[in-house]
Amino acid sequence: MDFDLIVRGGLVVDGTPAATPRRADVGIRGERIVAVGVLTDAGAPLEITAEERAVAPGFIDPHVHSETALRGNADRFGALLQGVTTHLTGADGFGWAGLPDDAAAALWRSTSFAYGDPDARPSWATPAAYLDSFGGLPLNVAAMAPHQAIRFGVLGWDARRATHDEILAMRRATNAWMDAGALGLATGLDYQPAASASTDELVALCEEVARFGGLYAPHQRYNEIGRPAAYAESIEVGRRAGTRIAIAHEFVDDETEPILTEASRDLDISIDWYLYPAGSTHLLSLLPVAEQVGGPDAIRDRLGDGDYRRRVAGLLEAALAESSKSGAREYFSATRTGRHIGLSIAEVAAGSGKPMGEAAVDLLIEEMPDALLVYRRGTPPGAFAAITRRTLAWPGFMVASDGIYHGARPHPRGFGCFARVLGEFVRREGALELGDAVHRMSGFAAMRYGLRDRGRVEPGFAADLVVFDPATVDGPASWEDPRRPPTGIDVVIVNGTLAVDHGAPTGQLAGRVLRRGD
Repeated sequence: MDFDLIVRGGLVVDGTPAATPRRADVGIRGERIVAVGVLTDAGAPLEITAEERAVAPGFIDPHVHSETALRGNADRFGALLQGVTTHLTGADGFGWAGLPDDAAAALWRSTSFAYGDPDARPSWATPAAYLDSFGGLPLNVAAMAPHQAIRFGVLGWDARRATHDEILAMRRATNAWMDAGALGLATGLDYQPAASASTDELVALCEEVARFGGLYAPHQRYNEIGRPAAYAESIEVGRRAGTRIAIAHEFVDDETEPILTEASRDLDISIDWYLYPAGSTHLLSLLPVAEQVGGPDAIRDRLGDGDYRRRVAGLLEAALAESSKSGAREYFSATRTGRHIGLSIAEVAAGSGKPMGEAAVDLLIEEMPDALLVYRRGTPPGAFAAITRRTLAWPGFMVASDGIYHGARPHPRGFGCFARVLGEFVRREGALELGDAVHRMSGFAAMRYGLRDRGRVEPGFAADLVVFDPATVDGPASWEDPRRPPTGIDVVIVNGTLAVDHGAPTGQLAGRVLRRGD
């Protein structure tokens, strides 16, 4: 039997939960794996020698902000170089399809802190048109139905409970996404307009998702109600709607382990996390969600009122003081003007001679909507290491980067997360076996999200593969050098096409749009 491509002699880590790595050849024809085993007598026009290397399924990132990057910005290969071959769009419920053009542009403007400027004016009348607009992709994309866009299309910025008729309209919009092939519903309940949704609204939309076998992926409602109550709401939604849950960027500690253990008794629940001691979001997130209504232009207008400005300055001063008590430090990774990169708000305030709250208001006015920060937590290294180990050990954990491919100094997770798992937590710390790590970065995500032919090195599955050196693989991207590429990842194959060779992109754009059931 001859093939189009053979990967020879690698240590195959097949993506299953209890995978025992084994030496084998992998034969590919077209976009599919057709044989795994000893293929000594077979030939192919392209053969890759993988001795001393591991061969794994291409990694799947279920929570990432890459829609602009994948369409062609300078970071379009940042995930591919780590071995990531599939991204899910719609993280935190961000999306712009199914809206009139003016509404789509307004919603994009409020989320540009994570995406930068669009390559063209957002104009996708339907979810299907949005998915069809992706072309020339370095890796595959699949969509989550974006709650922000679904709610905005019905209520705009109205910060109130939806009426019965409005919920029916949102049900129809959710159905349109699921009909187009979305894998589930994503939301971001610390961001407007989704932050104004009631639990009943979330249940109603998730009932639609459940009919299609999809799942619910929330960025939970932390800022207003706190972590335990946020978990309780997600669990209530899952139980009432009858849907599976995949909670975004969460970890296991003394607070969450009993919650997750109890919920797992009758609920199909998982979490994802990027395993860095820092997060990243916009400056506006320091304010209560009630103050975030209307988007950047409306907020800037309100700040023109002296009384309102003083109140917001007080809120920001208090939030920053509370954050500093924990030893946390933030710095700007992107701004509208290009100023202040790498500086904290306190450092900007010191330079201006103003109190921190006043300086933060000035920054909102000057830099919205692109005031993006990296928030380095004050968790002591030993405590963070303990949390990481507990999270890695939890059966319902998968890896997700939450990568942002925008700004002068983005969070390094978008460029190093997956490779770092293999270097840091498998090789150096021994916190995960190689097979378990690969499963949590490929097969588990494919199973959770319903990508039936991805995430395995097995005949009949899509030929998405990564070939890496277990002895050298790592993700050295850092706070100071966040775009530093990974080491030890030699080859990435997307749909049977060589996309990375000797650690560099080949320029081949073989990714495609995946729909539910693929």
